[in-house]
Amino acid sequence: MGNVPVSSALIGRGGELAALLEAAVAPSVRAVLVSGEAGIGKSRLIEEFTARLAPAIPVLIGRCPEFGSEGVPFAPFIAILRRLVRTRGAEELAALLPGPTPALARWLPELRTDAAPRDIEDDHLRLFGELLISLEHLGSRGPAVLIVEDLHWADESSRTLLAFLVANLAELNILLVATFRPNGPPGLRGLVAELRRRRSVVFLAPPPLTRYEVGRQLAALLEREPEPEAIGRVFTHSGGNPLFVEALSRSSGRTRAELSELLLSAHTGLDADALMVLRVAAVAGSPTEHDLLEAAAGLPAPRLRVALRELVDRHLLVASETGYAFRHVLIREAVYDDLLPIERTRLHAELTRLLRDCPDLVPDERLYAELAHHAFAAGDVAVALTASLAAARVARRADAQPERLRHLERVVALWDSPTSDGADIDRVAVFEEMVDACFRSADVRRGIEAADRALAAVDRSQPERVARLRYQRAHLSNQGGTGGYDDLVHALALLPESPPTALRGQVLTELAAVMSFSGDPVSARHNAEEALAVADRLGATALAAEAHSHLALTAPDSATAREHFASAHELAATAGEPGTLLTVITWEVAAQVADGDHLAAIDTIRVGLRIAHDTFRFAERGPILLVKWAQVLTALGRWPEATQLIRETLADPLPPLSTAALHLCQARIALARGDYAEAVLDAERARTHLGPGTRVGQYRVELGAVLAGSALAQHDPATAAVHVRQALAEGAPDRHPNETWPLLVLGARISDHLTDLAKSAETLPCTSAVSSAHRAVYTATMSSAVGDWRAAVDAWQVIPQPYEQAWALFGWATAELRSGDRAAARTALRSAAVLAAELDATPLAERIRDTADRAGLVLDTPPDRTGVTPKSDTYGLTPRELEVLRLVADGSSNRQLAAQLFISTNTVGVHVSRILAKLGVATRTEAAAFARRHHLITDPSR
Repeated sequence: MGNVPVSSALIGRGGELAALLEAAVAPSVRAVLVSGEAGIGKSRLIEEFTARLAPAIPVLIGRCPEFGSEGVPFAPFIAILRRLVRTRGAEELAALLPGPTPALARWLPELRTDAAPRDIEDDHLRLFGELLISLEHLGSRGPAVLIVEDLHWADESSRTLLAFLVANLAELNILLVATFRPNGPPGLRGLVAELRRRRSVVFLAPPPLTRYEVGRQLAALLEREPEPEAIGRVFTHSGGNPLFVEALSRSSGRTRAELSELLLSAHTGLDADALMVLRVAAVAGSPTEHDLLEAAAGLPAPRLRVALRELVDRHLLVASETGYAFRHVLIREAVYDDLLPIERTRLHAELTRLLRDCPDLVPDERLYAELAHHAFAAGDVAVALTASLAAARVARRADAQPERLRHLERVVALWDSPTSDGADIDRVAVFEEMVDACFRSADVRRGIEAADRALAAVDRSQPERVARLRYQRAHLSNQGGTGGYDDLVHALALLPESPPTALRGQVLTELAAVMSFSGDPVSARHNAEEALAVADRLGATALAAEAHSHLALTAPDSATAREHFASAHELAATAGEPGTLLTVITWEVAAQVADGDHLAAIDTIRVGLRIAHDTFRFAERGPILLVKWAQVLTALGRWPEATQLIRETLADPLPPLSTAALHLCQARIALARGDYAEAVLDAERARTHLGPGTRVGQYRVELGAVLAGSALAQHDPATAAVHVRQALAEGAPDRHPNETWPLLVLGARISDHLTDLAKSAETLPCTSAVSSAHRAVYTATMSSAVGDWRAAVDAWQVIPQPYEQAWALFGWATAELRSGDRAAARTALRSAAVLAAELDATPLAERIRDTADRAGLVLDTPPDRTGVTPKSDTYGLTPRELEVLRLVADGSSNRQLAAQLFISTNTVGVHVSRILAKLGVATRTEAAAFARRHHLITDPSR
């Protein structure tokens, strides 16, 4: 049988090709993911797509190596960046990046402008941000396309980076295209599920060819019309897979089961040199560098060039700028599988020797991962061990923790091998490295397992080593919600007070956080004070900033808290660590919300969101700040704003607890407005995102309050009592007084059904102005005394929470009516009615009106909020979309828009897409012109 034919014709992919070309110019599309089984034609489709793009559009391609998932971090993006440097120049890109040693210099040393040490570890968010800056610079010159091939082989860090780019690509003329097999690893399936939620991502899945299309492909391959019988046979055996059609095109009665043999038929007629080079390439992996292939083949340069030309002409290999790749992975697999085991082992051993003796044959970032791969396949356990350890160090420097962990796990698997020389490896140190990798990547389960193994093996005469492991296990346990208090206490006991160490300070701040969440502010403050003393002695500004934050949270008064937060901000700025500054801001917002200082909280949130955008930490820190913003808007009674923010935020992927908190905000608004079914639905949605552990206690209390409030509003006190009891039993109420006091207020209204309510209230502390105000309402509800209700109203007067103010006024009015003071009751009811009307809190407004009518009191009619003079035509744009349109007209990019509006770039993209659709225009420039022409952004009334 002769050579497997290849045709340049693209058959049966017109729809997918059109969708790709449309995506390249669609401002609302940021990425296209092409899914399909091996041989379905994903790469051929991408090849045709790029060929039809305008010649001026740059196309940057990165392929995931077949063993990329074994630990070559960021491989496809390093290839993309190298292409970018070749096209734009290292000096041009280096000028865009911060400092003399940008994080991207890890990948491309030519971007470094000084001789900084090579062992500096990088923050992966800094690295991601610098790559984004480079790509945005590329996009600023016109449309560009990035292609990531074979995403199913991508390492975990590359998948994380791809998700980051999809979420953050600011300019709409950059399109990211990726191909993958649908039956990839779990990490890929999780990424695909996340990206499917984004409106800016298009998914294509080329189907198998039809019988007619198989006939067209055969005609193109054979350069003649095939017989109908041949079409039927090939269609049946190929299943419409284009690569299988190629393999079967000249067979006589062969079946799909013999596909490997058919693919290997391409060997027929190959020169001996070409056949040998093909086999070396199959073992080296696809793609492979030219220099490595040349060294492994051992042929003189002229003979090697002839062999490679034959392989490229026969469509077995595809040449790139630096090396070669198999035209299709199934061909490589067939060649590799056809080798005898001894031949494969010999070639892997030769590649091991070459990489060990000549490390310049492959790029630095791939050297040790490839060396470990080939050494393992060759059975050279000693080299595989040392190479895996070195690869783990490379991954650590790039902050690619999943790949680092994978290399370390291979070390653990190999060191007991009979042929290993693992006696010299510090096994506890390897476990410590595993714990550290999990600690940095929040891999809770594997981190705790590694810490357990390390603690079982560590020498107890090394107390600081033991303490560090216990601290890390405690931190991971706290993240997982299982609690790490005992480990922290044990770690603290092992560390000397003098001279203090940074580790002791870290343990103390973690312990302060645990005690704060546990409702023990006295212990939390004591730990924070000790941590601050350690930080002062060591000059550790970041540690001092966090210690001041905890001192602020446990401060006896607001003035003292503000002083501590001011110190924390100053120290965080001095430390120059954005993560520390955002931690301070997050704690500060929590304190402001607890104290009812909601307007100040909004200002702080905005600062935090801007910093998160500027430092590329929006995906990491943005959700909790947005949750706090939604909670503040809900408390302030700015419910339309809160609802809009919640809907926008829920459109993006979020951590489970953030999702639950937002649904609970929506539930409280729906409950106040009388939409009880929607309130219960949102509460149940929140429940699905709550796992076990103490960290979800406050949400379980809030959930119980919503369900109890809904039942009570619908005159079902017995069911309401059940929800109150369940929340008190499951929600660890003593730890969350701010959330528990509102629940007790509801319980006080049905105290006949809750005999133990008073006991719960007696032991529940008040830790803020808000919880004190709720306690005043609880006391007044239980006593019905006019004086207690006046105290409750006074408590809420200083806190801008109009819904709670209205309820307190209503309670005071009913108490005054019972005491006979109709004038005081009328005054309170009028004030409550105005607040209820402004809030559109219909159930409360109806109760106020009903009480007034029964008492014969005449209330002034609240102003009609619907009688606003209608504005001129806004072409269906919402106020938020008009705001976005104004910034678009000013020339702001999506990333700039997101930073100014304090939302994610994905949400900005959704707004821009809707604006274009509503205005009937195709581009942002046309939208800006339309807005000016129709006075949508200049009319002061808007």
